[in-house]
Amino acid sequence: MPQATESSRAVESPREAAVDLLTQLISLSRRSRSFSTAVAHQCGLQPSQVNLLFSLYRASECRVAALAEQQLVDPSVASRQIAGLEKEGLLSRRPDPEDGRASLVSLTDAGLARLKQVRELHMGAMAQAVAGWPAERIHHLAQDLEELIGNAEHAYQSLAAPVDDAGTSRAGASSSGDQPAKDLSGDQPAHELMKELS
Repeated sequence: MPQATESSRAVESPREAAVDLLTQLISLSRRSRSFSTAVAHQCGLQPSQVNLLFSLYRASECRVAALAEQQLVDPSVASRQIAGLEKEGLLSRRPDPEDGRASLVSLTDAGLARLKQVRELHMGAMAQAVAGWPAERIHHLAQDLEELIGNAEHAYQSLAAPVDDAGTSRAGASSSGDQPAKDLSGDQPAHELMKELS
């Protein structure tokens, strides 16, 4: 009698199922970086440049220092990236009216068009990946992932919370009247960006 495959073996407990899920999510995360790199290169960009363009799309217009903070890089690194994208006509700068020493950066029409190209390549690849799936299955998967992401953000808040002298997280110590926990990603939801770029 043939042995059951890893994917078809009986699940013994919710924790075991969660381990399997985490394994697949880690695999997806690793592969998504290579997917993003492939799309970026197809559009004549580096992945870091695509990230910067999307950050600027979300912000509409901002200072170099703010972009550097969002990208978690030194301002000098962000300045070099911006200079390269500006040379390609994807970004433009203007003096900051509130501080003459600073400049404000924004997307050009060409920059927006390049982001739309990135979006279309991702959408095309994903459509190919689920070709043959019923629309209902795709929709349910999207809903399940949305719920999972929300639940995971809540569950991981304790890892980002300050720790007291006893080594205990204070994440759960806030009252119901406190401000809601900050989104760990700091990003606008991807599906909203996709809709806006359509």
